Amino acid sequence: MIKHLILPLFALTLSAAQPATWNFENEAPTLEQGWVATSDRIAAGSSFVTVQAESEGANTALHIFGEARKTNTQPFKEGLPFAGAIHYFSTTPFRPADFSQAKTLSFRIKGSGKVEVALFQKATGIVPSSKSIQLTTEWKDYRFELSSFGVNTSELSAIAFGKTTQGTVDVLVDDIKIQ
Repeated sequence: MIKHLILPLFALTLSAAQPATWNFENEAPTLEQGWVATSDRIAAGSSFVTVQAESEGANTALHIFGEARKTNTQPFKEGLPFAGAIHYFSTTPFRPADFSQAKTLSFRIKGSGKVEVALFQKATGIVPSSKSIQLTTEWKDYRFELSSFGVNTSELSAIAFGKTTQGTVDVLVDDIKIQ
């Protein structure tokens, strides 16, 4: 009986730890897939965001649209506004997965303004390591060494794309790979 309970959990952890690719031509962003909208509303903020698959010709990408709004209400008064999309590497949010074999993060992205790409790890909880990207209206490929984020890849818990400064976020992202 215990064997039947433990083995599925073990398999889930192993599957989450493999190199990961998200290409939205064959799959829509869903909770089951792990991509969900996230904003400071979880802490009484006033930002909003939607996350959905959007087709552009033969290409389908993750569309993140919303607005990060600074708020003066407690308890979030001192916090940064944020609005974006997050993918948890486990069915339990912020449960770590072992990506120690992975070396790079790559993706294609377009939009306007700036957006942050963030990696979360067990050691820092809900505080990510992030990089700010200046977007263009044309697709642009990015590739980062995971080591440049300063994270422990054996305990990654999530990846997010979004905005942490006041303003609109309107982004298409595709071909996200951790390998």
